[in-house]
Amino acid sequence: MAALIDASTTAGFWELVSRIFPENTASLTLMAQMGFHQVGTYRRHGKLDGQWRECVIVERRLGDAASRSH
Repeated sequence: MAALIDASTTAGFWELVSRIFPENTASLTLMAQMGFHQVGTYRRHGKLDGQWRECVIVERRLGDAASRSH
């Protein structure tokens, strides 16, 4: 994940976004440790095994977009 963040920053990307099932606490923990923040939830985002599922949305700003100047 660190290599992806570094490569994305070097390539000029300003944000990384991911979606994670809410019960996947290992992935949510990893993303938080890597500087991602939860920004929302997709309700009834899609069906898996016939059940509607939610997804947590996480993001991490990169480069200049990561600074808080306001």
